[in-house]
Amino acid sequence: MSKHKRTIVISFLSLLAAGLLAVSGQGAPATARRASRFGFTKHANAHARQARHNPKPGRKLQFESVTLTYGLIDFPRSPASNAFGINLKGDIVGGYGPQAPPPAYYFETTGYSLKTNTYRTLAYPGATYSAPYGINDKGVIIGFYDLLGDQTFRGYMYKGTEFTNIDYPGAQATAPAAINNSDEVIGIYFDSSNVQHGFVLEKGVYTSIDVPNSYDTEPWGINSKGVIVGTYYDFNNIQHGFVYQSGQFTTVDYPGTTNTVLTSINDAGQIVGTYGDGVIVAGNEWDTSNIFLLDQGTFTPLALPLGDIQVTWSYAMTGNQFVGFYVDSTGNLFGYVAQLPSGEAILAARGE
Repeated sequence: MSKHKRTIVISFLSLLAAGLLAVSGQGAPATARRASRFGFTKHANAHARQARHNPKPGRKLQFESVTLTYGLIDFPRSPASNAFGINLKGDIVGGYGPQAPPPAYYFETTGYSLKTNTYRTLAYPGATYSAPYGINDKGVIIGFYDLLGDQTFRGYMYKGTEFTNIDYPGAQATAPAAINNSDEVIGIYFDSSNVQHGFVLEKGVYTSIDVPNSYDTEPWGINSKGVIVGTYYDFNNIQHGFVYQSGQFTTVDYPGTTNTVLTSINDAGQIVGTYGDGVIVAGNEWDTSNIFLLDQGTFTPLALPLGDIQVTWSYAMTGNQFVGFYVDSTGNLFGYVAQLPSGEAILAARGE
């Protein structure tokens, strides 16, 4: 979103209510909107050339994938639910809301926490929109909210029963994405020129991070060792994954595909993410449509055991569990929690 006005169109933070209603017709419609995990419309950078890929309606990559054990996340009496964060205790945070065409539902989305099979609403006081995005093993929750409905986000930390604001100094908007067990927080912010950057918050000190020769750096996951994973756009408007460790960025790309997003890393160094060439569902372009595990340099495609899935996205992972959502052919969106496959299952899928 570098140098572009922020326009909310579908919120994968708010994710829930995504009323992606139907798979679009043949060809990529001119009105297709690129979905963002932070809920902002994605545009090509002002200096970028036209993207090399041409998203296809409802197209999925063909691969031999490992089937996951999973459970659905379904907030009571809500048409749509999603999951953003999970800790080792199995506590989950996410959002719920009405099933309505975007962007109408956006500011009607509400956060929740799920502990010991009990859902509780979690909303920043007085906010028109709020979503918790991460939770660590101490139960500290981070997220962001919009108080006035003007798309100016502010981050928060929720500890015990108190909210504390997270605002990058001088930023127009701040959106935290994850927190580790040392209470280090990562996310994005928009500077005074409305340019997007990544950030790290450690012991009260904010540090801006940007992948060199790129735009829209988005940190998405951080483990207890402080290793960060995320995604960035090059100047051809293509997404790449990155690992940030000891001040150094390493680019990670899923083989043979256009876009790669790394969404979380656990303390064992295993990474989950998404990849794909882009699909269009109900007028919304999803840059990636499949999920994967990256373990010791080896990519393994993953799949939920469901017949009608157009898009699957991952979010946070801890231990051997991760959360996310999927979109069916009618555009409905559903949250899930899944377990990483065993080593034996992975070897079997590879024919080894």
